[in-house]
Amino acid sequence: MRDGLRIIDSDGHTVEPRDLWDRYLDPPLRGRLGWFHRQVQSPTTLRTFDGRLAYAPCMLAGEQVTAMRWTMDETRRRFGKAAENGFDGASVAAALDAEGVDLMVIYGPGYDMWFEGIDPALAAALARAYGRWLADYSAASGGRVVGAGPLPIQDVKLALAELEHAYHHLGIRAFWVRPNPIGGRTLGDRYYDPLYEALQDLDVPLGVHEFMGAELPAAGRDRFSTVVEWHTCVHPMEQQMAMLAMMVRGVFDRFPRLRVGYLEAGCAWVPFWLHRIEEHLELAGWKEAPGLQATPLEYFKRQCFVTCDPDETLLHSAIDALGDENILFATDYPHPDSKYPNVVSSFLDLPRVSLDSKRRIMWDNALRFYNLDASLTVCPAGPATPAG
Repeated sequence: MRDGLRIIDSDGHTVEPRDLWDRYLDPPLRGRLGWFHRQVQSPTTLRTFDGRLAYAPCMLAGEQVTAMRWTMDETRRRFGKAAENGFDGASVAAALDAEGVDLMVIYGPGYDMWFEGIDPALAAALARAYGRWLADYSAASGGRVVGAGPLPIQDVKLALAELEHAYHHLGIRAFWVRPNPIGGRTLGDRYYDPLYEALQDLDVPLGVHEFMGAELPAAGRDRFSTVVEWHTCVHPMEQQMAMLAMMVRGVFDRFPRLRVGYLEAGCAWVPFWLHRIEEHLELAGWKEAPGLQATPLEYFKRQCFVTCDPDETLLHSAIDALGDENILFATDYPHPDSKYPNVVSSFLDLPRVSLDSKRRIMWDNALRFYNLDASLTVCPAGPATPAG
């Protein structure tokens, strides 16, 4: 809690432990994993899967890591004891106290099970291993950190099996996929209809989350390699295309109770994008997307959520166009572009956004999106200083 306001971080992260797969992946599959050494400012090793890396080749030289100051020394400086302790659950819970965040929903793994051409069975096994780790990690945080389970959509039957397992056996109540084409399919493809139906029936949300640098088709990858260029475009543009595909291919008509969050891309682009989709439906929708039952704005207000950046000065313009009921607060902790340790204060200082709107964005909307109980325990109030 901060200044009497309860706060849910709807899109956070952690740094998964180096030995996650060694401890949680089914033993018969561990021999398919190896290591690749990368010499950058802070030398590190990356996992290989069936001899392959999950990262785009331009990421391996490490210039992006250096440019973002995403080194071990800088991470320790910014995140204090949480970094020193390997971002374990208890340390991250203490970092939440420093911000006044009551609950954080984390998304991962960003790369390991997503690269193009991965064996779907291996992707499913990694998703299950991550879910096992996630359950233990949440417990170690005292329930302050919960997570979205990744769905191996390379094979929809395997994705359904992992959804059911994570929900019924691990207690996971949110799930996620990447916006990029997987196996040549966009998220509007009817191939995913059984999965959308299951998510709708379980009343759990689907988060859509991009991570720059994966070995996947991605906006900007064909022409950019610098952080400034690639990272500027990849998050919002991939989310725009995912939202477009789901709307115009009828996902929200076929599954009117499905809740989808388009995360870590800001929100000021949404009014422009919905208007542009509407203009093109007026132009050619009669032939290419016939029978849609609502407008893009209506679909958005009924079923879609987006996160705002804590210092997004154009948030007020999105609220003017969309209202304030489909926008979520996110810290992006502990990524290099997170505003930690000043995330909450940055958001509360935003001009031209009412306190009522900020309250809804930080708490009420997340309760609806994640289907959470409003009686959630409130964390102790704390100053905006790094834990430790």
